[in-house]
Amino acid sequence: MKDKDINYDFNNIFPKDISDDFLFPFDTYRLFLEGLSINPLTFYQKWSDVNLQFISDKYWKPNQKSDWKWSLTFPFFSLLENYINTINKPIIIGFSGLPGSGKSTLGFWIDSVARELSLDIKVISLDDFYLPAQEMDFAMKGNPWNVPRGFPGSHSLDLLHQSLDTFLETGVLSSPTFDKSLRDGKGDRSGWCDYQPKVLILEGWFVGCVPVSDLFKIDYLDQDEFNLSLSQSEKDYRALIQESLLEYSEIWKKFHKIWHLKSSEFNNTVLWKSNQENEMIKLKGSGLKGNNLSNFIRMIQTAIPQQSLSFIHSDTSVEINQNRRIIKLYSTKYYF
Repeated sequence: MKDKDINYDFNNIFPKDISDDFLFPFDTYRLFLEGLSINPLTFYQKWSDVNLQFISDKYWKPNQKSDWKWSLTFPFFSLLENYINTINKPIIIGFSGLPGSGKSTLGFWIDSVARELSLDIKVISLDDFYLPAQEMDFAMKGNPWNVPRGFPGSHSLDLLHQSLDTFLETGVLSSPTFDKSLRDGKGDRSGWCDYQPKVLILEGWFVGCVPVSDLFKIDYLDQDEFNLSLSQSEKDYRALIQESLLEYSEIWKKFHKIWHLKSSEFNNTVLWKSNQENEMIKLKGSGLKGNNLSNFIRMIQTAIPQQSLSFIHSDTSVEINQNRRIIKLYSTKYYF
């Protein structure tokens, strides 16, 4: 009877205009919030406050769905606030999701709202640590997709290690910035920024990925399960990328937790990436298009085994469909 009473109380906390917008069983939402050590009633009262709603809505796109607000963004932000209030040392949260899944939109919202609320939270992208132009062109020369950047091996890992280690030791982060619209969409570094957050989020499309144990077997799985016809040059280059992933794995070890914005179907990123580049062209007048865009999408599909990208060892997983609607929630238990 006690459990039923708890469920009944929970079900009556959230109005129907919120819960009816969810595509997942409502009971999983209760378990999700419990896993994050979030009190549902306090959580709802806080985020339904008129003043906070006004701040929150300023940084959403028009007609943002309730599921993104109430089952991803608000819980994630509440978790970050809990860290600020309970942990007295800098921490890093990894955030993984395929290109176009919504990572950058979420990161912009978190940065903006944290600034308005004077909270020491900062989101940076793995992309900001791309190699400078000349080094990038040399490193990318001869790749089978003819892409200018994007896969493991295109980042300044020594700099990333140094920046994150310094942050964890001193609380000060020095990070380059990368503008993908420069050089006709090839991109280049555009400056440097210094931050002093208590909580740092590092987002990227293969954050948390580790090398597979049997690449030969995985090549066949990718071809059979995902209908990918890998060329020999792609297979050869995938082996090199696996070696690079070993180095990136040392970066992931610095994370306190990893969140995964998981795609229900791997090929959802084809549409997402296309839309993302079209928006960049509208906003900045430059971006990937035509064969350059097709090659980049092919790289996303084949550079890293899809098994690796689909099954990242995350602490929290939020699964989305092609329309970026949330369909599944999962979290390990967080303690404060």
